[in-house]
Amino acid sequence: MPIMERRELVFLVLQFLDEEEYKEIAHKLEKESGQFFNMKYFEECFTNGEWDEVESELSRFPKCDEIFSEIRKKKKT
Repeated sequence: MPIMERRELVFLVLQFLDEEEYKEIAHKLEKESGQFFNMKYFEECFTNGEWDEVESELSRFPKCDEIFSEIRKKKKT
């Protein structure tokens, strides 16, 4: 399956899970697919003082220097 179709499918499944309030399952799919960041979930964890989960969510983002390095690689090709 092409990458775009896969992303679209994951998005639709996540949308359904969110609408049906399957929060834990949706969050697990987000984490495992690595495609989405659920700001609502992050805000809930932050507000509730779930600092380990907040840290875990933020650690999913690459560091800025890693992003710039990848951009430079793409520029050269």
